[in-house]
Amino acid sequence: MKKLLKFITVLIIGLITIISCQNDDVDTDVPSQRVIFTSEQSQANQIRVNTDLTFGDVSTGVVSRTWTFPEGVANVTQSNSDVVKATFTQVGEHNVTLNQVFEEDAFVDGELRGRELDTTIVVTVIEPIAIDLKANYINPDGTLGAALTISDNAENEVIASRAVRYTFDLVGEPLNIDWTIDGGDPETATGTNQVDVIYKRLGTYGINVDANTNRPAGQAIAAFSNLVKVIPSTDPVTLDGVQGKRDGTLALEFSREMDEATVVSDQFSINVENNGTPISATIQSVQVNPAERNILLVSLSGDQIYIDDTVTVSYTAGSLFTTDGVQADSFMDVPMDSFEQGENLLESTTIDYSFENSADDANWPYQFWGGKWELYDFSIDFSRARTGTRSGVVDMQANGGMIIAHTAGKLPIESGKTYEIGVWVFVENVGNTPAGSNNPDLRIYLRPSPDFGTGPNPEFSASFPTGEWVYSSILVTGNASEEKELLIRGDNEFNNMPIKIYMDDLFVSEVELRP
Repeated sequence: MKKLLKFITVLIIGLITIISCQNDDVDTDVPSQRVIFTSEQSQANQIRVNTDLTFGDVSTGVVSRTWTFPEGVANVTQSNSDVVKATFTQVGEHNVTLNQVFEEDAFVDGELRGRELDTTIVVTVIEPIAIDLKANYINPDGTLGAALTISDNAENEVIASRAVRYTFDLVGEPLNIDWTIDGGDPETATGTNQVDVIYKRLGTYGINVDANTNRPAGQAIAAFSNLVKVIPSTDPVTLDGVQGKRDGTLALEFSREMDEATVVSDQFSINVENNGTPISATIQSVQVNPAERNILLVSLSGDQIYIDDTVTVSYTAGSLFTTDGVQADSFMDVPMDSFEQGENLLESTTIDYSFENSADDANWPYQFWGGKWELYDFSIDFSRARTGTRSGVVDMQANGGMIIAHTAGKLPIESGKTYEIGVWVFVENVGNTPAGSNNPDLRIYLRPSPDFGTGPNPEFSASFPTGEWVYSSILVTGNASEEKELLIRGDNEFNNMPIKIYMDDLFVSEVELRP
């Protein structure tokens, strides 16, 4: 066994000289030099409980060595071997020490440190990933209600159009969290341990949650079939959103499932304008979306909806009912409030659009505009993210600003084509901007040749929603066919308070404007 370990040591010594946890440079002509390693040093020596970590000492000129492990936390207490494999049985941070005696004064990082050296390696042992799923009804006033029973076939009754909050404590530090929520809105979610779900369709539905991380490897899955049973409601049915679709239709999202037999197209009307010019638009059909039956799809006769249209839709109460027998009320001139997104072009680039591959601000350096534009801090935040585990956070000083660019990746843009450029933001407080002055804002440009006439994206007015993730976007037409970088400018000039802005999930997609 000892010969085998020495053979392994010879094979890995070349690698160890590069990645040793002290970043030592090994010079084989120097009789005494400290070089030690661990098998998980690239993961900050983080492992899961009841798994092992290998420690190696390939220093030159060693006369004696002693590895010492804390009492009761590993299957090894002391060892004089050059390579030690230890299994850790206790969660927590544990100090493993190595005492070395050399033939003569030993070099560490190119400096002589003496004949006897002590090194401490901190090992972080984390518990297995676990999901203890909990669920509570959300009352109509938004307060948290009674708990649901979490088990297969529990069939907790949920009134159609009501919501349930699912949550679990983060145990074992999972990096990836994926939800699949049958029959719910949303039907999927990622990167969060809490999801509020509205049930809009009658039926019995289950749920699946997968929490995992690759290193240190771990996974937990919580899956329950027939967890909720959505039952009829006497609540009024509401129109919750109007979305333009990329196929040119208009989607009317109701608070619960609509009865297809009660849909009459003539009871709906639509108004379309484009840059202030009225568009003659006639409804051809209104149909229930077969995949999401709380959505009605409105098609136009000989025309379609475009992203740059201004659209309102109206309904005169008549035959329209939900599947649980509640009649829909009239509504008048409800605006299109979103447009279906296409492919995020950033996903095929090296641009870190979700901030998941940035540990610091290296990908987003300051652009040296001087003056107020340098009165900020930008960092990667690990405590708040819309998806994944990280977001970019901008801390603009009072009366300050920011200018950064993503210099580590570029996006191909075509001249004359129009693109939606979007970002999700989270702010807790928009500060105090005097009336008549420009509110704080972010603006996203494409460079080279940025169009500085591009407007706020978004503007943080006094009415901007706080304490939640909000999507903002703007349309930009390419002024040249070339590779572009993202340039982000923040302005807080007239706000006498600092503002903290979390950014996540940058988005760029090609869109079609009305001809």
